Amino acid sequence: MLVVDRLCVDVGRTRVVDHLSLEIAAGQRVGLLGASGSGKSLTASAIIGHLPPGVVSTGSITVNGYGVAGVPTPRRNPAARPAMVFQSSATALNPMVRVGAQLREPARRTMSDITALLEQVGFGEPERILASYPLELSGGQRQRVCIALALACRSPLLVADEPTTALDVVTQARVLDALKAVNSALLFITHDVAVAAQLCDRLIVMERGCIVEEGVTGDIVDRPKTSLMQALIARAHATDPLRALRESAGR
Repeated sequence: MLVVDRLCVDVGRTRVVDHLSLEIAAGQRVGLLGASGSGKSLTASAIIGHLPPGVVSTGSITVNGYGVAGVPTPRRNPAARPAMVFQSSATALNPMVRVGAQLREPARRTMSDITALLEQVGFGEPERILASYPLELSGGQRQRVCIALALACRSPLLVADEPTTALDVVTQARVLDALKAVNSALLFITHDVAVAAQLCDRLIVMERGCIVEEGVTGDIVDRPKTSLMQALIARAHATDPLRALRESAGR
C-alpha cells in the first residue's frame, strides 16, 4: 500500500532524511520510532505531500500503486491520498464549527454514516459529540474525532504523527483502541516504544535521518540491536506509570 524508495529530505543544505526506504502492506500497522529530530515527522510530511516551504524531497513514494513523490495531497488521485492524524487535535479541528459539520463533508463524499464513525472510535453518545464544539471536548475526545475524520476519508493509508503524546494513560488506551479498528494500512510515528508495541506489527527505528533497525515488533522489543533502541526501551520502562502495578500483580 505504501512504498518509499530512497527518500531524501533536505532543509537548506542539511539532509534530515537520508535514503530512507520502507514498505507497508494493506492492513499492516508499522511504527516509525526515533528520538526528537530523527526525521520521523518530515518523513510523514513527504509521504502526505505537505512539506514546509523551503524543504525539498527526492526519491520515490508510491501510495496504492500511484507515484506521488512531490505531489501535494489535493492534487493526487483520490485513491492515493493518505489520511492524516496530527499530534495536536486542537489545531486540526476548527474551534468555531460543531463536530458534526466537520465530519459531514468528508463523510458525504464517501457515503459514510457519521454516527457509525464515532461509534467505531469508542463514543457511546455520538449524538452529543456531533452537537459539540471541539473546545467542549477533552483532548482524548478531540483526538478520537480526528481519527473518525480520517476514517471518513476511506483512505487506503493512514498516517498518524504522535497522536497520543499529550494524553493520559487511560485516554491513550482509548485512542489506541480506535486506531486498532482502522482497516487501512497505518504508519504510526512516535518516540514511545510502549505505545508502538501495543499497536504495531512491525517497527522501524530512525536515527539522524536513517533507518538503523527494523523488524517484527516482538523481536525488536525483546532483542534490540542498537543503542538507540535500548535507550528508548529503558526510557519506556522508567516512565511507564503502570509498570510497578503490573509487576506487583505478577508477584
